[in-house]
Amino acid sequence: MYRQLLLFLNLCTIVLGWYACPFTDGSINKTVWNNVIIQAECMFLTSPLEWNGFNPNTFDGTIYNKTRNISVTDIHMKRLFFSKLPPQGSSSVKHTINYWLVNGGGGAQVGMEPFGISMLKQIALNNYHITYPNTHPIMYLFQYRGAGMSNPSIHCHTARTWLDCATELINTTVPSSREESLKIIHAMTNQNIALDLQYQIQYAINQAQSPSQISTYIYGLSQGTGIIEYYLTIQSINSQVQIIDGVILDGVMSVKDSDTGRNQFKFHNERFYLYLSKCQQDIKCSKVFHSVTGSDQNLISVTLRLQMLFLTNKVNPLCTYKVGLTDWLLFIQIANQGIETVSARPITAILIARIYRCSIEDQRVLSKALPIMIHLIEQYGPGTLVDPPDAYPGDGSVLSITTIWSDYLGMTLSDSVKTNAEFYNDLCINVTVASELYLASVGLLPLCSETKVSKYSYILPSDFKDALYSRNPRYWGQFQVNPRIFRSRLDGALLFNGDLDYNSPLVTAQQVQDYFQTQEIPTKLVAMKGLTHVTAIQSYTKSGGFQLPSCTEQIIAQYLYQRELNVSLSNLDDRCNSEQTLVGIDWFYQDATVNSTLYMLFGNTTYDYWGITSGNQSNRLNVTFSLSFLSILFFLLV
Repeated sequence: MYRQLLLFLNLCTIVLGWYACPFTDGSINKTVWNNVIIQAECMFLTSPLEWNGFNPNTFDGTIYNKTRNISVTDIHMKRLFFSKLPPQGSSSVKHTINYWLVNGGGGAQVGMEPFGISMLKQIALNNYHITYPNTHPIMYLFQYRGAGMSNPSIHCHTARTWLDCATELINTTVPSSREESLKIIHAMTNQNIALDLQYQIQYAINQAQSPSQISTYIYGLSQGTGIIEYYLTIQSINSQVQIIDGVILDGVMSVKDSDTGRNQFKFHNERFYLYLSKCQQDIKCSKVFHSVTGSDQNLISVTLRLQMLFLTNKVNPLCTYKVGLTDWLLFIQIANQGIETVSARPITAILIARIYRCSIEDQRVLSKALPIMIHLIEQYGPGTLVDPPDAYPGDGSVLSITTIWSDYLGMTLSDSVKTNAEFYNDLCINVTVASELYLASVGLLPLCSETKVSKYSYILPSDFKDALYSRNPRYWGQFQVNPRIFRSRLDGALLFNGDLDYNSPLVTAQQVQDYFQTQEIPTKLVAMKGLTHVTAIQSYTKSGGFQLPSCTEQIIAQYLYQRELNVSLSNLDDRCNSEQTLVGIDWFYQDATVNSTLYMLFGNTTYDYWGITSGNQSNRLNVTFSLSFLSILFFLLV
């Protein structure tokens, strides 16, 4: 019933404009803190299927929505706000903050709803809504065209490989015409998405009450940072400048030719060993590791030794093969997923220690834990649906793979991946090597093995090649920013990046920072230690835990209210960003969420995840530290 009502209301919005709509969980409003209530509104906005020849600052979608004399796409819009500080406020409204949230990986709008809710919660925690009642913050959840509830959207709900997905896309988008299918598929470009963003921002500005000052900030994560860079580049090249106040990039990609592909592949190996080195550099973690393994070698040396034991079939089968851990590649998949997940981040070092030691107690614990972890990995591995129907309307996986393959994975080329066989061969070889340490989480890319002709020769299947769009030479591989886009010389770019981020390595964020600064645009880079991709969902503080907004959101809230607080980029309070304050890598699971996550992953078998009190007596810690550590665990569990 809920889905039918939502569909009916969404169809009505094409005519009615903004209307009250439910949150993803079906609720009409939410209490974010104490008695502070927020609500949501939705609508559709019509964009041209291709933006060529149209100016997003002046385009009027209502005209083409009625006439349909050009091909169009109806994009779903959603905004969140305090019930007492609505978008259409009274004449007392002095300042409206439009905060745009741009997702990565296909741009699913529902994925940004928690970000909007959390930011409103942070604003309420800061009492900004009370201190500045004439300032109305509005969270806009941007939706990529082609995904979610936008129309048309592209899907391949039955395919289990990306090769089959490409064929299904072509056959089902417009079943009667391959040509029309490809016309729609090829319109789902990063450049068109960036122009949709500019159009929607202008629409929101035009709707706001004229007496109030309007500030516009855009937050993007992962692929969304690339969309924002295209947004800045295209209007700079086309001289269609839109005045905004700032951009916030989290997990920074680069649309500049060569940066993304080169940096990402380079960092695959480095990220894994950088993580291991963090335990080595932590005195307590290093001491526990040596105590458990009984080895005087450092963590990296033991890991390399363990890898060699796997490759030569000399590992103890009671801790590996007999419990489903069949090879080193499977272990690396488990280990890297542990590194990615902030609530499970210590598990990789723990597994290395326990598998290497393989005591009777380790065998008991691993016999329960490893099957659970393997099952979690297999849920997203080869043979699963790449675009499951139950993910609709929140998915964007198909759009993610077409845009990333078309636009980003060819960054090391001067020619398109569609016509450059050498790049495809190189990518397949690189993927084969890189998979031993972890493959980029844009999704599994089993193209190489399925299309291999000989050891160093691969063919790009015609359907997959046809489903990729050709890059626009006017914009592709460039990064240009006209400083006039920013309202004042104090406005600019706020960047966040984790030092364990392999999707968007820290070096990429530093390159983007350097470029902004060469254009004399104020820029602040917040580098966070012990974090991977997208800091806003990881930078939880030890004092606030996982229940309160993250450090990233605390910093952004100040940035949004910089005029009220009389602060600038240079003096934002970012003291929450330190190894002492962030949960980061919680080696000893002092955070309750980390502790409960590990308890689940270990099959409810133990709270002593390191195995500190098990194994040989000689491998135990000294009594003082062990008792102190276990007392902390007991405190968390009470």
